[in-house]
Amino acid sequence: MRFLSKASVVAVGLLAIVLLSSSVGAKSLLVGTFTLTHPPQWKNTMLPAGDYTFRLARTQTDANMLMVSGAKKTLDIMIFAQSACETCRSGAMKVAVQGDNRVVTSLDLPGFHVDFNNRRSPAEREELSKVPASTEQVAVHVNSN
Repeated sequence: MRFLSKASVVAVGLLAIVLLSSSVGAKSLLVGTFTLTHPPQWKNTMLPAGDYTFRLARTQTDANMLMVSGAKKTLDIMIFAQSACETCRSGAMKVAVQGDNRVVTSLDLPGFHVDFNNRRSPAEREELSKVPASTEQVAVHVNSN
């Protein structure tokens, strides 16, 4: 009987540790909003034009999770520690524009800068090289904590 009560105390203690560590692991670092006036491709996902919210949260690994949510589409992106940026003070998203094609190329958030590799086939690169490229910047509003 005494062994059973010690085992249950240990089990409750371990459960408390697990619950507390997972709640700490899911702590939001940054939250905010942005609006896309045209649909871009972002990490192999086409996002429709519209209003979006984002949340950058800690994970239990060496990466943070960026969760982007819109009315019709969501996107989760791992942000690694090497994305830390001491000079990034405000939010901005850069979008490469070639003709009607738009691709998210980078994201700046206070303390974070992330470049997104956009792998294209040789045929896509050749087709896009025929159209002059430009860059748009999308304002990203970061909520104060």
